[in-house]
Amino acid sequence: QTNQNQIHQDQTRRQRRMGRERLAGYLLFKLLLVSSVIQPDTLDLLILSSWYTLLSFLRSLGSMAGSSINTAVQSGRSPQAGALRLLLVVLLCDFSAACVCLVLFRSAGWSMLVLLTCDCVLMGVDGTTHAARYAGAWLEEGYRVRLAGLEERQVELLHVVRRSERGVRSDGIGDDDESGSNHDDGGRNVGREPQASVGGSDEGPDRMNEEIQQLDREMEEFEATHSRRMAMLDSIVFALELFALVLTACHFGHIWVLHGASFGLVDAILALHINSTVSTIFKKVSERRNLRRISRDLDSKFEDASDLDIKKAKIAGDVCCICLASMTAQKDVKKLPCGHLYHAPCLGEVVERARSVELAKCPLCRSPLIN
Repeated sequence: QTNQNQIHQDQTRRQRRMGRERLAGYLLFKLLLVSSVIQPDTLDLLILSSWYTLLSFLRSLGSMAGSSINTAVQSGRSPQAGALRLLLVVLLCDFSAACVCLVLFRSAGWSMLVLLTCDCVLMGVDGTTHAARYAGAWLEEGYRVRLAGLEERQVELLHVVRRSERGVRSDGIGDDDESGSNHDDGGRNVGREPQASVGGSDEGPDRMNEEIQQLDREMEEFEATHSRRMAMLDSIVFALELFALVLTACHFGHIWVLHGASFGLVDAILALHINSTVSTIFKKVSERRNLRRISRDLDSKFEDASDLDIKKAKIAGDVCCICLASMTAQKDVKKLPCGHLYHAPCLGEVVERARSVELAKCPLCRSPLIN
């Protein structure tokens, strides 16, 4: 416990130090670029310093909330509600600051308004991206809770059906023995009163089997709906990240146009930032295409698990070793050549870490995915 507290305190101090460094770096960077464009006097410099100090403070708060959400998502935990509240406060303050800027500096021209409010738009896009990730984590938590409840109900019904079947078999054996002994006693048939079925007349084995099948269909539909929602959120997050990068490159290009090409220090800084932003855009697009290629490879190179395979996994209590969830929907479960079963998204994570299907190995037996 003492070591954990010490680690937590070290992480907190490190995050605070990094936040202060980001705040100071952002403030100096913006003041350097904007002052080189508009060449402000003392009053203008004071206004710009106050404006970018406010924006840097809001960016630090938004980055803190986003870091908390991303850490929780990556560790599989539910994000704290306080992170979402802080993010909403930052977005509200950002929108208010943008409106105030439009009102106060509308006489400076559209070019200057775009220059000053571009950071507000970028902050709003980043905050919306973090909010979308929070929504994804919230949906994932609700999905796990509901799926666990459905699986628990299904296991209970299976146990009741098995006990009922064992009771019927034992009753049949007992009736045969008693009928033989009754015939020996002068041919009199002294029958026993029939036992009540386990779960009553309304909860017979046939009805419980139908309910188990209904639970299977419900879990499959629920997983399909959840997969569509998560895929939509993932596309929204990717589009927002890509839009933020494109807007950042346009912002630097706008500053360069206003400053003019003079091949000085400011031009070198702008060129480096534009090059870095464009490289990041191409990298994200390449990673996205790689994920789509991996998804196509999973569908074409690995067969879906059969109903018998999934039923055997359920009976044996086997789970996906990546997400630790049970095997429920056939179309979402893939069977490897080694015989192990995985959810398709979980197998995609394995292939993504290995960078290709050919290099990936089964996490359980370490055999190649493709022979």
